[in-house]
Amino acid sequence: MNNSDGISTSALARRLELPVQQLFSALKDHNWIKKVDDGWALTGKGEFEGGRYQNSKRYGRYIVWPTSLLDHPLLKNLEKGRLVSAAAVGKPYGLSAQQINRVLVELGWLRPAKSGWMLTKIGKQLGGQLFENQQVGAEYALWPEEIVDQRPLKRLLDQLRAPESAVSEQDLFSQSAPPPTLDGRQMDSWPHWQIAQWLYLAGLRFACDAPLPVDETLTADFYLPDFGVYLEYWGSDSEAEILAQRMRRVEACKKLGAPVVDVHPDDLPHLDDYLSRRLRELAVEFY
Repeated sequence: MNNSDGISTSALARRLELPVQQLFSALKDHNWIKKVDDGWALTGKGEFEGGRYQNSKRYGRYIVWPTSLLDHPLLKNLEKGRLVSAAAVGKPYGLSAQQINRVLVELGWLRPAKSGWMLTKIGKQLGGQLFENQQVGAEYALWPEEIVDQRPLKRLLDQLRAPESAVSEQDLFSQSAPPPTLDGRQMDSWPHWQIAQWLYLAGLRFACDAPLPVDETLTADFYLPDFGVYLEYWGSDSEAEILAQRMRRVEACKKLGAPVVDVHPDDLPHLDDYLSRRLRELAVEFY
């Protein structure tokens, strides 16, 4: 698209390095656009500022703006009050937007809601703002850029970092013992620590070393009692006897008809994606 064609609102947001919903919200608040059933429509003010419609076979009708708006005082002020998404906050830490939102819940800045997320009183005081995802109708939060400098957030994100050896093929069980998890549990290994941290932040009630309801004394690494689901970590360096016990646990779970989610060393670098997918397949509800 060349300059004579104008620039879409989404492209304008990218040029300004703003979250697209922040720009849409600002244009709506300043009466340049208005919400209609099938999207957005220009107001008289928006037309005065150079907005017009363009049609596309792929996207249908949408609004375009002259590139001269990049120097408009309204947009310049928006740059000064730029907001950041949860995805942007998590990027330096290798964490997804969903993981960051869970961290913000742990801090008491955010709460899960029926349709997305809601801000707490503290979250509002810190400058968080709610926006609606037009495609799915769910609300999400954006934050002032300086949120990343908040000490409680930095401290908690640092607590969630596992050493590189915990997500590699090295001898995981020869490393120093991990610190207590966020809910105060002491785990035997870094992989189990990572899994426990994930389950806690996802809002799932779980037990560690949970005994199976069978005659033989067998325990599972993790158990989700609200859903009857077990989780087992298969370390690449496990001894023969440990592997044999795990196999007996798997067989016991099969007889009980209880689903088991197996976690392997290769799953640790993308644990959030892996556990999210596997648990959703089992109808386990979490946030």
